[in-house]
Amino acid sequence: MIKTIFFDIGGVLLEIDPERTARHWSKHAKIPVETVREFFPMDIHHQYERGLLSDREFFRAVKDALPGANGLDERAFWEGWRLLVGGETGASAILNRLLPDYDIWLLSNTNPRHILKDVARRYPFFKAVKGAIYSYEVGARKPEPEIFVRALEIAGTKPEESLFIDDVEVNVEQARRLGLETIRFVSVDDLKRRLRAMGIFRA
Repeated sequence: MIKTIFFDIGGVLLEIDPERTARHWSKHAKIPVETVREFFPMDIHHQYERGLLSDREFFRAVKDALPGANGLDERAFWEGWRLLVGGETGASAILNRLLPDYDIWLLSNTNPRHILKDVARRYPFFKAVKGAIYSYEVGARKPEPEIFVRALEIAGTKPEESLFIDDVEVNVEQARRLGLETIRFVSVDDLKRRLRAMGIFRA
């Protein structure tokens, strides 16, 4: 019987648009947007999401990874970074409907800049849920098993009593291997259908 539901944030509750960030950086760095995409250091991004880099270190590492004497300054960098996260999806309304009957937690690969200085202030569901497990706070990121183990510990729940909802298949697969019930998010309508089939969503 499901008692606890873990929601991913980006791509499930909030829209993600890397192209807006790439275009903004391209404009201010005065380099082609294709170059921004090619040289963005994903390994550095993962370190930032694990809490291993400060905001300043992350900015410097990304700027240094872009070729040439690019003109990307710190203000433009963070303006572009903010554009990565868009508005709420319809899944946030589902989350709100489930709040009275389940312990709802957020489980996300994310970074302090987005959480502490941006999205958590803009969207009410951050304050409505039971709590959150963020990769930068626990030092591990999905699909690493450690973040799921910590999430279960922090939420005080068991795998067989927990449901994990995420849009990335490898994350869903890892959670399933650890014994959690899972749903891969592909659309709001599909999520409603899957939750109804589990007896969780009745609207």
